[in-house]
Amino acid sequence: MPGVAVVTDSTADFAGTEPAEFAITVVPLTVNWGKDVLRDRIDVTTSEFYERLRTDREIPRTAAPPLGIFEEVYRNLLEQYDAVVSVHISAKLSATYSVATTAARNVDEGRVHVVDSATTTVTLGWLAQAAAELERDDAPAEAIVRKLRDMIPRLRIYLTLDTLEYLQRGGRIGRAEAFLGGLLSVKPILECHDGEIHPVERVRTRAAAIRRVAEITQQLGRKERIAIAHSDCEEEARAFAAEVARRESIPSVPIAELGSVVGTHTGPGVLGIGCLLAE
Repeated sequence: MPGVAVVTDSTADFAGTEPAEFAITVVPLTVNWGKDVLRDRIDVTTSEFYERLRTDREIPRTAAPPLGIFEEVYRNLLEQYDAVVSVHISAKLSATYSVATTAARNVDEGRVHVVDSATTTVTLGWLAQAAAELERDDAPAEAIVRKLRDMIPRLRIYLTLDTLEYLQRGGRIGRAEAFLGGLLSVKPILECHDGEIHPVERVRTRAAAIRRVAEITQQLGRKERIAIAHSDCEEEARAFAAEVARRESIPSVPIAELGSVVGTHTGPGVLGIGCLLAE
């Protein structure tokens, strides 16, 4: 019997790979848009989502997966595996972790281990991938959880948004609230760490903001992993990836596109970098 099943949620982005390659189970969050209830990455593609987001005046809302979905996933996996490691978007950004924790308690809290990643997007994807790689090396669930908790403090995301409008109206502004007021036209640079969004700098132009994201990341020093994340700006992302690769003196940098749940709160035009700092 295989040892440990790995579960994450659809806010995890996998740059340069796919979760199926690692047998990772992805539980979808939902986007509620008018009468439509759309499962992230299942009922709506990223291109369809961003096209509608740019034109639809109605504001979409996101929701954590239902408790019953998590319970069903855990029960099914425990019929095949000894244990489950389930790593999810920051508890400060979504109720997903709380729902997963309740489901684990209802199903078998001794065999289902739920981890708050304190992050999302590409850095969450790395945690899920690391768990799956450790499972392939026959690591027990407890050792996998320890490794993930060692990685989490070394994860960083820096990004710039076209506007703070989507963060504001979605209620996910967090500590970046200081940027609001009359500054919605400014290109903000934000950081995700400790599970929430923090303000870094205010920049007047997009080009300057993109350059500063690359500079800030470069100053962090040695990294084990690095990736570009974007929302509906692939051409810019490719050029940015080439510039970051040059700065970091590496052959290339993988790229991932944000899904509809994260995109609901950030809007189109996000360009950022995720990295795992070296120990």
